Amino acid sequence: MASPAVSGLKLTFIMTGLCLAVLLTGMDQTILATAAPTISDEFDALDDIAWWTNLYLLMLSSFQLFYGKLYTLFSIKLIYIGAIGLFEIGSLICTTAPNSTALIFGRAIAGLGASGIFSGGVLITTKVIPLSRRPAYLGIMSAVFGVAAIAGPFIGGALTDQSTWRWCFGINLPIGACTIIICVFLVQIPPEPAVRSLSWKAKIQEFDIPGTFLLVSGLICLLLGLQWGGGIYAWSSGQVIAFLTLSGVLLSAFAVLQASHRFVKSKTIPTTISKDRDIWLAASYAMGLTGGIYVLMVYLPLWFQVVRGKTALSSGVFLTPTIGAYVVGSVIAGGATSATGYYNPGMILGTILLITGAAVLTTLEPNISTHKVIGYELLYGFGAGFGFGQPSYVVQTLLPESDVPIGVTFITLVQNLSASIFVAVGQSIFQNGLVHRLSSIAPETNSSKFLQTGARNLLSSLPPKDRPRALEVFSDALVRTFYISLAVSCTTIFGALGVRWQSMKSTKALENRNNIPPEDTPPMEEVSTEKGT
Repeated sequence: MASPAVSGLKLTFIMTGLCLAVLLTGMDQTILATAAPTISDEFDALDDIAWWTNLYLLMLSSFQLFYGKLYTLFSIKLIYIGAIGLFEIGSLICTTAPNSTALIFGRAIAGLGASGIFSGGVLITTKVIPLSRRPAYLGIMSAVFGVAAIAGPFIGGALTDQSTWRWCFGINLPIGACTIIICVFLVQIPPEPAVRSLSWKAKIQEFDIPGTFLLVSGLICLLLGLQWGGGIYAWSSGQVIAFLTLSGVLLSAFAVLQASHRFVKSKTIPTTISKDRDIWLAASYAMGLTGGIYVLMVYLPLWFQVVRGKTALSSGVFLTPTIGAYVVGSVIAGGATSATGYYNPGMILGTILLITGAAVLTTLEPNISTHKVIGYELLYGFGAGFGFGQPSYVVQTLLPESDVPIGVTFITLVQNLSASIFVAVGQSIFQNGLVHRLSSIAPETNSSKFLQTGARNLLSSLPPKDRPRALEVFSDALVRTFYISLAVSCTTIFGALGVRWQSMKSTKALENRNNIPPEDTPPMEEVSTEKGT
């Protein structure tokens, strides 16, 4: 049951509120890229840098499908406001954090709330905007998210340099409050009759609680093992082996549960998606591309600040070539895909540029010219831009119309998980390389102390005669993380070449021949996490 059409002024206020919420979640994913070194200095927590980003991303991705069920079975308005409320609580904890542990906890709460914000915003538009006008408004929301993610490093750098890093999170509080107020007073969504008739017991049975528990627990164990391995504990230590083994057991149990029809009524990943080869190839492409991007977004600003001595703000400026090329590449790829109807050329060209750019970025060293660095960033940025949107086009083209929303959500889930996992891997490689190499330069210093100081304070803590060599070691340790970007970029070859060629135009023509009016699609299917829910 859709809501009655709303007036132009009222719709403007509603869309403003939704876009403000999307702005926060997009910005929050990247705002720490330039602020992290300063925070690590204040908290003496160089080894926690990855956790401030990847735990947020872990919560953001792991609970997306769970929110899909919440929105299907309960009031969209109340769940959406609740998600923003959780995000605000997490932001408040981060703003007032007295130490790194509190900051990590706040990021986890914020990520849990952010997980339901974008999908909730899309759902509200499906209830207050006619389908014929909806694409334009959803395009505005997507653009706001992209701009926010791009502007995040600049905003984080400016706030850190001009005031305090705490405003990177404090800025969320008044903006999020505006969205809550707008939704409380202006958004009116009648409950669905089918949902209203369900009992609480029936609603609970619709959740894949065992699957969600196994998935989240398995991923947390995996990240803990990757984070601690070689840094806090040796890879051969019982703690690391236990976490990685437990992760394998939990994720295997999740896979078995999803394949079974006996234990759960509703699945986290619908069968129509789990058995589609092309969807998995598109997901692997998205995973390789996104994982590489986030590793660079976290560690390239650190390289500029520590190795080149740049401020937080200027290190954000030096990310402009990557970000600008990404935006231009995305626009060109979108136009080309619309013109030709095929997403494959964008994927193939994106893979070529992505691998080339990642390869040359592994050659960075302290004395390399700025022009070369900019050129390398442009190559990588164009590759990321050409390929980033293509997996969602694959989903929209190859899946049945009723499964497209959950398919797009699945691609988003894979992208966020990839970012979380590979940032953790990058942290482990960075820590291992830094500790081992610095131990040979300053053997009189306890190697564990290297990770208990700030990124920029570490070099100044060494004797002056050791600092030039230590700077080279720091640069080398950071560049080693770029090999992760290169490795995962190479995996996009399989998706780029393996996804079958299917014209998006022919799909639309088939829909028109069959006279399938989009308006007849049941509203609840647009966010259902299971076909037919």
